Amino acid sequence: MPEFHDLWVSGGEPFLRKDLAAIIQLFYRNNKIRDVRIPTNGIPAAQTVQVVKEVLHTCPELHLEIDVSIDGLGETHDKIRGVAGNFEKALATIAELQALRADWPNFTLYINSVITQENQNEITMMGRFFQEKADLDGHYFQVIRGDPKDPALQAVEPQKLGRIYREVLPINFRYLSKPSRKKSLLEPLMRAYWKAGYAFSYETQYRNYVERAKWKMPCTAGQTSVVIDYNGDVRVCELRKPIGNLRRYGMNFKEFWGSLERKMEVRQVELDQCFCTHICFMYDSMRHSKRVMLWELPSTYVKQWLRGIFDRGRPTTVQEPAESQTALPLTVAASSDQAS
Repeated sequence: MPEFHDLWVSGGEPFLRKDLAAIIQLFYRNNKIRDVRIPTNGIPAAQTVQVVKEVLHTCPELHLEIDVSIDGLGETHDKIRGVAGNFEKALATIAELQALRADWPNFTLYINSVITQENQNEITMMGRFFQEKADLDGHYFQVIRGDPKDPALQAVEPQKLGRIYREVLPINFRYLSKPSRKKSLLEPLMRAYWKAGYAFSYETQYRNYVERAKWKMPCTAGQTSVVIDYNGDVRVCELRKPIGNLRRYGMNFKEFWGSLERKMEVRQVELDQCFCTHICFMYDSMRHSKRVMLWELPSTYVKQWLRGIFDRGRPTTVQEPAESQTALPLTVAASSDQAS
């Protein structure tokens, strides 16, 4: 493969691979990757912490982001995940990872939550809980995508989805207001773009989910990003079918990239008007769109700023569902043996 910047490792559970750190080190040395993001269910705490430490020690110029998947509080999360005790194990993993961030400013820790029919009444409460109890760099909230085994999970009520996005946006903004551990002269500008990015992506996801509306930018799947499956199959997006296998090209990625198959699939994405709620490809398409970067995000930021001024004189209390009034005996402590 040629040099490239971002490597996003998915699964299954990536931290079950004993050679995960070695794989990342190979890409770091050979392909000069500088951004790695890994989702985890938070269950294999020891393996996760070990890999993170090793990668940070051996790849000093790398930005490493770990995204712990949390889909509800306590029993809700365990029920959705189908694993008893998953929530408490995830809390322990988060606590272990939190402690590493003081020594490595290039390590960031996020929670990723998928909005479904099962947890739509709990999302805002969960976001506020983790903001108060944990020390994180941020929290992603994304509506369910693709074709789940249980189609009923996609029955998120449009009115509730709109309310969720309105309520979690201030949570995202508060994370972005925290002092940065990695100082940069461009930090104020980056904060403004991130704030606008959250608002723009939520609006785009909502309109696509509820109205099947197209994005305000072309999808760049297969042009700026590509998916390589465990068996060497390649697809321009994980929601589309494979278009080839790297073994057909002698494991030479450059040959695949110049192939007719990839070019035809890119064209097919355009013909299909293939737009969805997949935030990974939405984010990548946003940052490669001049319209979005030079107009949509700045205008979105101004709109949010004006809305904030307008809302200052209005009541800010949000009525929570009745179940959210229950006290939560949970704390993400400084180390796993203190998590309760």
